[in-house]
Amino acid sequence: MNTIVSDPSWAPQRPQKPEGHFGRALLVGAVLEVLLVGGLIWASGNTPPPKPMVKKIIAIHMVQPAPPKPKPVPPPPKPVVHPKPVPKPIPHPIPQPKPVVHHAPAPKPLMAKTPLPTAPVVPPSPPVTTPPPPPPPPAPSMAAREAAVDQYAGMVRARVQADAHVPEAVRLMHLSGTAVITFRLTPSGQLLWAKIAQSSGVGSIDRAALKSVEAGTYPPFTKNMPKHASNFNVEVHLSSHSS
Repeated sequence: MNTIVSDPSWAPQRPQKPEGHFGRALLVGAVLEVLLVGGLIWASGNTPPPKPMVKKIIAIHMVQPAPPKPKPVPPPPKPVVHPKPVPKPIPHPIPQPKPVVHHAPAPKPLMAKTPLPTAPVVPPSPPVTTPPPPPPPPAPSMAAREAAVDQYAGMVRARVQADAHVPEAVRLMHLSGTAVITFRLTPSGQLLWAKIAQSSGVGSIDRAALKSVEAGTYPPFTKNMPKHASNFNVEVHLSSHSS
């Protein structure tokens, strides 16, 4: 059995309320909240403005794919060569020997021998000799050649002067002049070319003189003249008084 002794001087103690610690905690929390709000305000004021967004342009290039490589063409098939047929040998018949028949020669009749006629003796003909060709004519001497050329040139000058036609402009303007024309002839008398060697000073007279040479006809060279083409000079005189 428990015995409880009571002391009138003892009384139970009440726990003390932590009023001082709670107040300090509230004060510290309020200070921290003020500092946090001030830091947020300061940070929001010093935050740099956002950088503008730069649009990037991406270029897209369409690349055509490479064409496919052509397939290799197979080589043509080799022609089939058929072996040539070997011709069969043709059997040749074996010739049979023919029997040899001996005929006895018939006896020739005896005839009297008659002398054969003898041909007449013809004397041999003398050899035919052809006469030698005539010797070529001697070449003309230098003097004879020059004389022939001078004679031919004088004849040509006279013919050209006689065939010269005086232009109407020369007659109206009472002009006159002499032009020297050089021309080349073949041995047959054919004109190869002609040109003005010395002008008369008047174009119409020069043209008329050249035309008279080009329109003329010329005889062939004489026998003493050279056998090749030669040049000739002719003076053509034209005036308003010429016929």
